[in-house]
Amino acid sequence: MPPAASVIRSLLVCLVLGSAARQGGVPAGPEPLLVPGPFAVGFRSLWVLDEGRTYSTAFDQGKTYGGEKAPRPLLVLLWFPADSAGAGTERTSHGQYFSVPCEDPRLASFADGLGAYARGVFVEQVMGKSEAELDERGRDELETMLDAPTLCLSGAAPAAGPFPLVVYHCGAGSSFEDNAALCEHLASHGYVVLGSAFPKADGSSLGIDAGRGSAEDVQFLVRWARGLSIVDWNHVALVGHSAGAQAMLRYAAQPGCAGDALVLLDTTQDYYALAMPLHEKVVSEATEGVAQLTQPMLVAAGPEAIFALCDSLVNSERTYLTVPELGHDEYISQGHQRLERIALDVAAGRPGADADELARAPAVRASYRALCATVLSFLDAVLGRGDADLAARLERERALPWSPDVPRLVRVPRGVSAPEPYDPESDAPPTPRQFRELFEKEGVEAACSVLERFRDFEPKSPLYSSTMLAGSLLYGLLQNGRREEAALYYATLKEISLPVLSLFEFMSDIKTMRGEHEQALRFLRLAHDLDPANADVTTKLEKLEKK
Repeated sequence: MPPAASVIRSLLVCLVLGSAARQGGVPAGPEPLLVPGPFAVGFRSLWVLDEGRTYSTAFDQGKTYGGEKAPRPLLVLLWFPADSAGAGTERTSHGQYFSVPCEDPRLASFADGLGAYARGVFVEQVMGKSEAELDERGRDELETMLDAPTLCLSGAAPAAGPFPLVVYHCGAGSSFEDNAALCEHLASHGYVVLGSAFPKADGSSLGIDAGRGSAEDVQFLVRWARGLSIVDWNHVALVGHSAGAQAMLRYAAQPGCAGDALVLLDTTQDYYALAMPLHEKVVSEATEGVAQLTQPMLVAAGPEAIFALCDSLVNSERTYLTVPELGHDEYISQGHQRLERIALDVAAGRPGADADELARAPAVRASYRALCATVLSFLDAVLGRGDADLAARLERERALPWSPDVPRLVRVPRGVSAPEPYDPESDAPPTPRQFRELFEKEGVEAACSVLERFRDFEPKSPLYSSTMLAGSLLYGLLQNGRREEAALYYATLKEISLPVLSLFEFMSDIKTMRGEHEQALRFLRLAHDLDPANADVTTKLEKLEKK
């Protein structure tokens, strides 16, 4: 039997022989980021081979793996509800996630490279610099972060299932364990969770594929999981963050998707109108595959989200969650590990320690907990465990005014493509979704009138602070040749001191990075036409034109 096959067999035996027990969580230890559920948590990582596809590490001409045709290897990260009766009391450390096991000599170098890549990403994201750049104190802090205990019990055997399956996809530029706290949390509440590294299908990079390669990886992982006795493969959810969320949405838009539900964590597309040329692939594929997108979905984003794309997915029941305080990487546990490292800096009195960031930590932690609690309630509701908690919360929040300061849920039934109409007599400003609808249906004058009316009453509303919202609406006007209306809207935005042209500069930078120089110039020229006196735009435009 080949080495990889022996690993799979030993795991399957372990899963088949696992006995049922609810053990009331994990042994005592430091307070976890998320309070665990009734199950202990087990973890395995192993390699499986997709014989139906080939893979070669193109960045080194196949020296690491696949110089000749070889099957695509998938790293499987498996979190599961565990029977703690026969397990030790020792919890594994976070650093152990990067010790990628490998008994197949063909994969040894590739496994080492993938583990080193993931560890390098973790160090950059959590420590703020590469490992080589750390001083002695920084190396000590890194060891503290790597030694931090997870919820996973060493040597734990699976509890008897079957349990619903969750497949998690990490984001672009991230590491395969970037949201380990959520994966562990779901396992403690009775879900089997699969993760993987999802490297580029063409082998050119260890970064995520986020396209067809990711879709085929997910499909294979679900098929593979059908061989595990503890998995209820009739109930499968797909969860992703950032580009990983986009990948899951694109996959779900294809025929034959194996998922019964979607959880999309901060796709980054949800802040922009559809005209903005930033997420063209996900917008195009989701729009073309709208007939396939019938799964219920939970879409989480910041309070400034306008959900333009998801509003068009009318064959799905959508639940929108807006969460305050969270930065993009704080939708995953890696962002919270960064805050823990900052706490170490502040406690040690390190020069330059970011006390302001540390002051955010309690609110950020509370919002992440609220996010994960909502994810769990949603999965329970859509994967057959009952929807009482989610239904009750939705009913309570329907009666409350929307606020950017607290988590808010909105249910959008199938067939509905717009928010509830905004009442012009309301004492509160419209939500960002309602403002988008007002802007597009009632026109610029009506939208500007609303901005003027609530300017002093709600200065912290996303309507007055989000350059993504305002900038993409402004770009839509210019894209459609409505320059007089664009000038009127821009004048109002200047009055409320919203630096909306920074979005045009950002888009120019993105297009430059992609080698799309004419598009980059176009964004700056549009911005310059709107405000010739803007020195930043003028300087960037002149530099780009000289190039």
